[in-house]
Amino acid sequence: MKKNNSSGAELHTLFKEIIHMEAILSEIIDEVHEKAGMRTSQIRLANTLLELGQTTVPDIAYTMKTSRQFVQTVVNELEKLNIIKFIENPRHKRSKLIKLTDNGQNILRQVRKNEEEIILRLLPDIDTTGVKAAYELLAIIREKLVPEGT
Repeated sequence: MKKNNSSGAELHTLFKEIIHMEAILSEIIDEVHEKAGMRTSQIRLANTLLELGQTTVPDIAYTMKTSRQFVQTVVNELEKLNIIKFIENPRHKRSKLIKLTDNGQNILRQVRKNEEEIILRLLPDIDTTGVKAAYELLAIIREKLVPEGT
């Protein structure tokens, strides 16, 4: 069976639409996070920590592809909000491990629930098959664009 490959122009149009969607979604996401009493950078870092488990600032920075200084600033904010806590690191005396608190996990669950409710309110009739096809296409594009080993 012959493949129907997209043209560069078609892919470019798709990428422009993704960029426009990112801007719109960023505004909506910021609003949801503000209602949770947090900033998007704080939620993003807490979600990264949830994925990694207890880890260090350098490991979070590497995963998020951002600076250690930025991560340290957000980590300090999250500690003040009782969302994360520092624990001893048996492998390094000065680089503490960071762990989500129970409060942090509860807040993340509530934020995710709020996000889902807002999404369904804004987009109540989007077809499941289309969502799955779009997700799969974007995952394929991302995998092809990201160099191996990153």
